[in-house]
Amino acid sequence: MNATVDAHWRWQFADPAQPAPSSSSSLNHWLQDTGSLTARLRLHCKQFRVLLLNTRADVPFTPSQANWLGETHGYCREVLLLCDEQPWIYASSLYSNSALQAVPALGGLGPKALGELLFDHPQLIRSQFEFAQLTALESQQLAQQVHPSPLNIPTSRALWARRSVLAIPQASVLVSELFLPAARSYRE
Repeated sequence: MNATVDAHWRWQFADPAQPAPSSSSSLNHWLQDTGSLTARLRLHCKQFRVLLLNTRADVPFTPSQANWLGETHGYCREVLLLCDEQPWIYASSLYSNSALQAVPALGGLGPKALGELLFDHPQLIRSQFEFAQLTALESQQLAQQVHPSPLNIPTSRALWARRSVLAIPQASVLVSELFLPAARSYRE
């Protein structure tokens, strides 16, 4: 796989006249929360865990991703964020070689959450969110791409994702987070 999994999702900014991307107020609260998703997940489960799916170098960025990061190629890290051993979030992080040089810990996160690295930085800035809604078919295709065992995404369920740039001096990371069916955001 050359491109990132989310390369062809239909990303868009929320309409200012209708800032909520979803009809569910609970889901919108999760999608629009600018704080650390890792910290929020930890509040809602007994055991939080990061499952590293993949890390790749020299990944070609789409024009949209390149606009966010100012580079055409870089690194991709894909993880599942698990609450009580249930996958709640699929997340991918894209960053450039210059970001890796500025923050070498990006390359060695392993099973550590990206949020635990970046949200502790006093100069962290988060960009505006973009949102995407995956159809049930796109959700099924994603499940087959990212994880060797199925994520058990119901075929009737459309899923929501968000992306934004987390930036600290000399390093920017484009983070895409897909809220999976087991996520509390769909159940509240």
